[in-house]
Amino acid sequence: MDDNNIYRTLFFEETDDHLQQLNDNVLELENNPNDTSLLNEIFRSAHTLKGMAATMGYDVMTELTHKMENIFEKFKEGTVEVTSSSISLIFRCLDKLSSLVEDLREEKELTHASIESLLAELNEVEVGQETTEAVEVPEVTTTGELIVGFKQLEESDLHVIKNAIAGDYYAYSIAIRLEADSLLKGPRAFLIMEKLEQEGDILHTEPTAEVLEEGNFDSDFHIAYLTKNEQERVLENLLGNSEVEEVKVELFDEEAHIVSEDTLVESADEAVVASDEVVTEKVEKAVTTSEVQQKPAQQHHANNNNQSIRVDLSRLDLFLNLVSELVVYRNQLEEVSSRANIADIKESLEQVSRLTSELQDLVLKIRMQQVKVVFSRFPRMVRDLSNELGKEMDLIITGEETELDKTVVSELSEPLVHLLRNSVDHGIESPETREQLGKNRKGTIQLSAFQEGNQVMITIEDDGKGLDPEVIRASAERKGIATDGLTEEEIQHLIFHPGFSTAKEVTNISGRGVGMDVVQAKISSLGGTIELRSQVNVGTIFIIKLPLTLSIIEALMVRIGNESFAIPLDIVERVVMIREDEIEETLHEEVYEFQGEMIPIIRTNELLQVETKHTGKHYAIIVNIDQRYYGVLSDELIGQQEIVIKKIDNILQQTRKYQGATILGDGSIALILDINAICHDQRS
Repeated sequence: MDDNNIYRTLFFEETDDHLQQLNDNVLELENNPNDTSLLNEIFRSAHTLKGMAATMGYDVMTELTHKMENIFEKFKEGTVEVTSSSISLIFRCLDKLSSLVEDLREEKELTHASIESLLAELNEVEVGQETTEAVEVPEVTTTGELIVGFKQLEESDLHVIKNAIAGDYYAYSIAIRLEADSLLKGPRAFLIMEKLEQEGDILHTEPTAEVLEEGNFDSDFHIAYLTKNEQERVLENLLGNSEVEEVKVELFDEEAHIVSEDTLVESADEAVVASDEVVTEKVEKAVTTSEVQQKPAQQHHANNNNQSIRVDLSRLDLFLNLVSELVVYRNQLEEVSSRANIADIKESLEQVSRLTSELQDLVLKIRMQQVKVVFSRFPRMVRDLSNELGKEMDLIITGEETELDKTVVSELSEPLVHLLRNSVDHGIESPETREQLGKNRKGTIQLSAFQEGNQVMITIEDDGKGLDPEVIRASAERKGIATDGLTEEEIQHLIFHPGFSTAKEVTNISGRGVGMDVVQAKISSLGGTIELRSQVNVGTIFIIKLPLTLSIIEALMVRIGNESFAIPLDIVERVVMIREDEIEETLHEEVYEFQGEMIPIIRTNELLQVETKHTGKHYAIIVNIDQRYYGVLSDELIGQQEIVIKKIDNILQQTRKYQGATILGDGSIALILDINAICHDQRS
């Protein structure tokens, strides 16, 4: 990969992170418009994004981000009010930036015309909504001594500086004087700040960053800077820039570094006197502060255990495949050892087994990813949909730190988006309707995730109108779907029937006649299940159960005829021995009485077309799929085993009977039954 491609890859990764961070922070800003620390964080993200785009030469992105940065600056100054409409405009800009990034990924050329309407809107907000006239700050003259200090620092900046000093950062006050005959002061100041930001964070500038970049200053400017570098390194960085006449770098001191306007514009002689007095005091304090700050800075290099790197998923897949092969050979060794009863190798084999298990756990943990990656996009989505529909609602998210296999997480977005859209559109009523029903005007949607054993449970619950069985029954009958003899709960589950929808008209949000069946199919393809519970005028809850990983699972090994098969253990409730005469036949299916109810029986030998010996007895594997029990018949139980899932041919996958294959200890291959798909096909 050439350097340009490396830079592009890094740019895309960093841009995605900053755009997501901006979406989250701007959404929070709408609820906390006076949070200055949040505004500072938003401004820094936008500034970094602009700098990255400018460095790569993406002028269209740079211009749009620069305009957004102006609005954030106005928010900070209080000259533009944070309103729902201004936040919506910022969100549209963020959406456009995401779109531009996708175009760049596909190597499409960016056009200025695509952002002109947004630039016009941003300009209108910037110019038209100012609540106070901007007061021009007189420029600082450069006669006399170069003074280190600031006219004013916000409380939020001071708070950040104190926290940084308490941690493992140095805080510096920097004064820079450019050569008097410098013709490109703006670009020179920009390059200086860019170099500083490569090794730290610029917290505050005087004049403002915008004034500096436009070159509207005399020759001196001042920077509050956070970094882990020592003073000599910062000074070396600054002096490495051309057209710099003088530089001063001092450890930050809150009292000594807030200086008056008069001090900064004094004559040369007065400035020297004032400087000597201030410097004497600061030198004494700097020695003490330097000693205090030196320790955490040194400790950082020794004790920073929270570092992380990005790893290409293909490399992790290769790592996992190698570990999977190791597990297979371990199983083979264990079988050979038990069969030959070789005592000498048992101890070594136990150690190999232990190390393999630890390595296996490690690679699975490396592949884990927090569901926050998916959940983080939903607050913005719900906010936009509620505004579009004129509804009031809160989205409450819990358990977003819960981890799943990265492959599962990446596939989870589509079904969750559809379920949330349905809750917003079909579930939550209008404020007026909710008031008539005695509910709070504002509806609530709760999205939660938590681990339970070897599964992760994800629930989406709303306090809306629920699923009305009568409405569903009427819709089903119009579509020719039989509902005779179905309970209310079974009628509600008809929403998962292909092509089923109760929406009277198609909208951009939901009601296209497809969706819930696709959601169920996607969850099933991930080895999971989805359950539904709903009560009219109380609400609806969807419960999604997913395996922690799709790679290595615990399975119940069974034999049907002369063939071995694997059944994922997480869906097995129990195993019972049943006689042939205990199986009863109804009009549509064979059933067996289990815990007081008649459950469907699945004859796997007929389903899989495997010849078996008729002994009159069967092992019934009782599985729980979508809150309903099924009895899966087998001829013999082999036992519980940890297996590695291998992909199978697409033709086998299309039969909807197998979810993969595994290699057994004796080297033979066993197919893994897709019990979810088999039971759903049985029901339909």
